[in-house]
This record gives sequence, structure tokens and C-alpha cells, in this order.
Amino acid sequence: MQAPQVNDGYLSQISDESLEVLEHFGAEAPSLLNTYACAVEDALIEQVQRGQSQSLMLEAAGEERAAMNLMLTDPDVLADYVNDFYGPEGPYPTETPQEAHERQQYEAYDQFEAEIEAQEMGQVPPAFQRSVMEMPTPGRQQNPANDFWSGFSQTMDQNPENGHLYLSRADPGMLSTKMLVQDT
Repeated sequence: MQAPQVNDGYLSQISDESLEVLEHFGAEAPSLLNTYACAVEDALIEQVQRGQSQSLMLEAAGEERAAMNLMLTDPDVLADYVNDFYGPEGPYPTETPQEAHERQQYEAYDQFEAEIEAQEMGQVPPAFQRSVMEMPTPGRQQNPANDFWSGFSQTMDQNPENGHLYLSRADPGMLSTKMLVQDT
């Protein structure tokens, strides 16, 4: 006996291929397909926006190149640019001789005031200070690897009770040369 066929209005409108996809991928296949399609569309929109942005940047760079080319090839335009750049209204104005003289006078006055204040505080101005040089340590040899006596002196300064241990490691010839130096 044959089972009675149920006639469903919704399923009768779906193609056999769509039913096959639903059977193979499950009932969530349309939702997954929609999510994928939205992600592809978003990526396409982003790429188009990025391309437009880069196109605008390329146009701006072309305009800047054309302006620089004009400035570097037309001496009048270059002269106007340099005069504006280094002029009184530009970002790097040049000092006139009078302005330079006034600035130097102001700096000298400030330096003089600082020296007077330092003298009142008991400090010697830098121009009158003695130079400071490191003095060599007496008894210290040039080669630190062979500097036995410097090591002994350091041991005696830090731990005098261990001085005999340091001397016990000494070469006998080293002790006799030290004695000769002290005798003379």
C-alpha cells in the first residue's frame, strides 16, 4: 500500500534543487548563506571605499607634484615662496642685523644677571672655575689585569683581616720587588 501524499503549499513552491540543499546542509543553510553574502558585500563596499580614498590621495599627490614642479621651474614663483617663507610673516623669519644685535644684548644681560646671582649665592661663575681633572691613584699600574698591588690595597681598605690571604697568593718575586721599591 502506498502512503497518501501530503500536499504542502510551501514545499510545492520550492524547487527540487533547493530541497536537496536543505536536506544536505540542514535547515540553517539559508541563514548561513545570507550571512556569507552579507560578509562578501561588506568586504566589497570596504574595498570600493579604500579605492576611492587612495584615488583621492593620488590626485592630491599629483596636484602637489604639479605645484612643486611649477615652483622649481619658475624663478619668480620660487623667489616669492622663499621671500614668504623667510619673511617677517613666514614660519622662519630671518633676523635683521639690528634684531640680532638686540638679541645678543639681551642674552648678555641675562648671563650677567645669572653670574651676579651665583656670586651672591657663594658660587663661582663658570668662566672663573678651575678645570677638574681626575688624578691618578698612587700605586696603580696601567694594566689592571696585572695590578696586584692595587688589588691588595683595595682588599686592605675593605677587609684588612683578609690581607694575609691575598698576600699568600702573591708571586715571591713580586714581594721582593715591592720591598726593593720601599727600601730605596
